[in-house]
Amino acid sequence: MLARFWMFGLFAAAMLSLASADRPVSAQDPLDWPYWRGPEMNGISREKNLPASWSPEGENLLWKSEALGTRSTPIVMREKLYTLCRHNPATLQEAEKVVCADAETGEILWEHVFNVYLTDVPDTRVGWSSVVGDPETGNVFAQGVCGYFICLDGNGKLLWSRSMSEEFGLLTTYGGRTNLPVVHENLVIISGVVIGWGEMARPAYRIIAFDKRNGECVWFTSTRPMPEDTTYSGPVLTVINGQAQYIVGSGDGSVYGLQPRTGKIIWNYDVSLRGLNTPPVVVNNMVLCGHSEENLDSTKMGALFAIDGSKPGNITKSGEIWRTTEEFIGRTQPVVVENRVYSIDDSGNFFVNDLKTGKIVGKQKLGTMGRGSPLYADGKFYVADATGRCYIFAPDEAKGLKKVHQLRLDSEVNGSPIVSHGRIYLPAEGAMYCIGIKDAKPTADPLPPVSPETPLSADQKAAQALLVPVEALMKPGQKQRYQVLLYNANGQYVGAADPTKVKFTVAGKGTVEPNGRYVSEAGNEPSASIISAEIDGLKTQARIRLVPDLPWSFTFDDGIVPITAIGMRYRHIGLDFDLYQSLKKANLLAARCYIALTTQFTNVPAPVAKYDDTTPAQTWTGFKRYLGHLEDWTNQDEAKAALDPALKALQDEGVIAKWEWTGTPQIGTQLQVTKGMRKVTGNGVMCKISTIPKGTRSQGWLGHPGTSNYEIQADMFAEGVVVSAAADKNAKLADMGLICQRYRFDMQGASQKLKLYSWIPHDQKYHDQPFNWTADTWYTLKFRVTTSKKDDEDVALLQGKVWNRVDAEPKEWSVEWTDSPANLIGSPGLFGNAGNAEVFIDNVKVTPLSAGK
Repeated sequence: MLARFWMFGLFAAAMLSLASADRPVSAQDPLDWPYWRGPEMNGISREKNLPASWSPEGENLLWKSEALGTRSTPIVMREKLYTLCRHNPATLQEAEKVVCADAETGEILWEHVFNVYLTDVPDTRVGWSSVVGDPETGNVFAQGVCGYFICLDGNGKLLWSRSMSEEFGLLTTYGGRTNLPVVHENLVIISGVVIGWGEMARPAYRIIAFDKRNGECVWFTSTRPMPEDTTYSGPVLTVINGQAQYIVGSGDGSVYGLQPRTGKIIWNYDVSLRGLNTPPVVVNNMVLCGHSEENLDSTKMGALFAIDGSKPGNITKSGEIWRTTEEFIGRTQPVVVENRVYSIDDSGNFFVNDLKTGKIVGKQKLGTMGRGSPLYADGKFYVADATGRCYIFAPDEAKGLKKVHQLRLDSEVNGSPIVSHGRIYLPAEGAMYCIGIKDAKPTADPLPPVSPETPLSADQKAAQALLVPVEALMKPGQKQRYQVLLYNANGQYVGAADPTKVKFTVAGKGTVEPNGRYVSEAGNEPSASIISAEIDGLKTQARIRLVPDLPWSFTFDDGIVPITAIGMRYRHIGLDFDLYQSLKKANLLAARCYIALTTQFTNVPAPVAKYDDTTPAQTWTGFKRYLGHLEDWTNQDEAKAALDPALKALQDEGVIAKWEWTGTPQIGTQLQVTKGMRKVTGNGVMCKISTIPKGTRSQGWLGHPGTSNYEIQADMFAEGVVVSAAADKNAKLADMGLICQRYRFDMQGASQKLKLYSWIPHDQKYHDQPFNWTADTWYTLKFRVTTSKKDDEDVALLQGKVWNRVDAEPKEWSVEWTDSPANLIGSPGLFGNAGNAEVFIDNVKVTPLSAGK
């Protein structure tokens, strides 16, 4: 039986808190639906007396609300329905919102509206994620498509918020894939591809736990770096062999089981190189999931698979129970009823598989696209395909499924049906439908017993430690209280360590007082500190970014990308621009090698750069591609003849110490280059590199998300690319720009425009105008945002200015635009699209605006 651990965890004695373990908690209504897949997290309801037919014109239709139309799956908790919706669709005022309605009548009780900013998600994908409710407090949590993560109480009051992109580097993508939060005890856990700072500057699918009471970051766990995809695999919570587990599909193509209180990885199962979007489901120790990409061990696409979640470590070989390939279960969660698995594939086929063997028992065609997951309740499956075809099926022993009812809505259906208190809720883009038998009294079978954790009393020895908060953004001179929380080997909370018995050390600025309070040093320069804590042989760390108040200035003369910048290191490197220009004149290949090798030395980091094709990374092929000689060098001798003069030029400049060709006929070409001692001696710049294809178009942030009333300025240089003698080198010119208060100002190369905008793909949330500019020229960009009130609405005036760096600053702004409702706060940042050639950045200044400006 699937463990209903998410609910019973609310009543656990061991809480991540210094408060009393026996404090009272609210009773959980067993008919509530506080998570998108229900109280058991498996799409199953125990309710009875549910309709076997309905009609959008009236049959068994309790209410219909166009105002609640959404692509998001709703939840129901404490007689209220919550969902995410578009606000003022297809207008300049469009935003995203959490909507609360009376679950019985559909009457909207309140809305919490928030702007969508600096994301590639189109407006039609708003509401991709789902709200999650906390039965203990009545609070709800939601993550918007731009990474805005919030906690609201049951009356719509904002309790806390985090801007996941600005603070942590969460990647939001054009497709809209937005992960679902889940509540476990005093934690709310979310995940996604994060491109942060320091050791987390390299992209990885990361899982982050916050204290649900205050938004404080408790733990951070990374899966394999450089994932192929962002994903939206809804997590599940369960207990397997007495151990609590958080199970989720990752962007690296694996399923992971973690301890939910500590983030420690228990096991992982590798199935594909592409990301997994399918939410897993758990039955006893069996974890079922699917995907619609290529399998690791064959060229066959897609699979439904079952694995043993009781085994530790990498269980790719040891833990697979069965895998049925060429079932494209890439988006929906399977449902397990008795001895069968029911799942909807990407093409709208409803599959039935044997639970023990994976053998296909039968299937039914629903339509053309499967998006929403099936709901099983009262002996029936309620399902819909994305085009609006709705069905009710009953299990059939011989054929797998028997069609009971069918209809067609004039609307897309991307969410999943849910049920609560005798009412089925079907979310569609055009409306929310509430279906049920009028005046029927809600009844339900008891929820099945949960799988218990091994009692804490069986092991009260501390085996793990967390230093909390694990991530912090502070200003120099501020103080932060830290706690060391202790857990046993099973991931259960043992207690908080006495701070006077903890050995604290700080790498960087600041000190830790005996009571565990960190005191940072005053100063005007951004810096980072790592706090280490040790008690009884257990070690743990926390990271701090110290970013002062404005003004700031970055010249990059030290050749270092600011460590406190979010999303910039790894995608940017420090270079000596004077050296680069001199190398270009003498030997273009040497200049390109300078960038490629500096990238390798910086990002790995290692004193020796090794290029070969002996691993799936194929670094030699990537090196040739970047240098523009992918098809030219077919063997090591050809490469050596072409590259040796370039490498010799770099050796003469001290960029490299030596190089060696170590390939053989068996392994192919292999080049090893040792880093030299040269530092930046000329004009230091920050270079947005084109060596990492997936990182060439990105934005990064420099400070506090609450910053306002400032302007940002920078010098920028886009390198030209000549593809042929007759080609225009501006045809592949880069885009580059500045970020101010959650708005962006871009110089667009190929289109020769200046553009101001807040929501990148939105067809109204921008303003642009022609502007002719050229490659290989330093320009100065300045961007300012000021806000005011007009008719009780916040209005932002965006002003951008560009001029050739050798000229005097013009008095007039190059482009202006007003936006309402305004973004009132936001971190300063930089944007670049170096897909075709590098962008160089220098002399970044962020200055507060005086009251008169």
